[in-house]
Amino acid sequence: MDYEQIAGKLNEFSAKNVQNVMALTEKSFDRSQKLAEISFDTTKSLLVEANDTLSKVLNAKDPQAAISIAQENGLDGITSKLVAHQQSVTKIVREAAEEMTAMSEASMDQMKSSLKEWVETMSANAPAGSDAFVNAFKTSIDTALQSVGQVQAATKEVLSKVEKSTEEAVEAIQGQVASVKKAAAKTTARPAARKTA
Repeated sequence: MDYEQIAGKLNEFSAKNVQNVMALTEKSFDRSQKLAEISFDTTKSLLVEANDTLSKVLNAKDPQAAISIAQENGLDGITSKLVAHQQSVTKIVREAAEEMTAMSEASMDQMKSSLKEWVETMSANAPAGSDAFVNAFKTSIDTALQSVGQVQAATKEVLSKVEKSTEEAVEAIQGQVASVKKAAAKTTARPAARKTA
């Protein structure tokens, strides 16, 4: 194999990698745009709801009515919107991770086969007496490719843990809101009981 053939293989290999990076960048941009839209919509909705609740509280006839309105309109709506927002974000992140993992795995498989083919071609055309160098080169390439596989496995594990942590956080928020609602219900029930007594 001469210099021009080697350069041609390297150029082909580089062109494929550039195409893969461009595809990953485009997917990343699309996902980021979706996340921004979801966050904007949720924030807008929460602000409208908070403004509505505040207006009702300010127009309440007495403090007890204001507390009751705030409890009824505040926690449930905000909590459900935040949970829905987090679920949408989690879904987009999960889909992005799955797509990117699939694309990177396909890219890595393609790179591995191209690299192995290139190494085999180079080895077949190596000058006599360079066996030790060729074997060392093959070993270093194999080690590098194994490391890439380990990084991919670690990345999948990290993404799985992030998703699980997010789900646990949403469940914790829902649990805290339920506790606050129970405590608020007890507090509201006591003054009402005193008035009737």
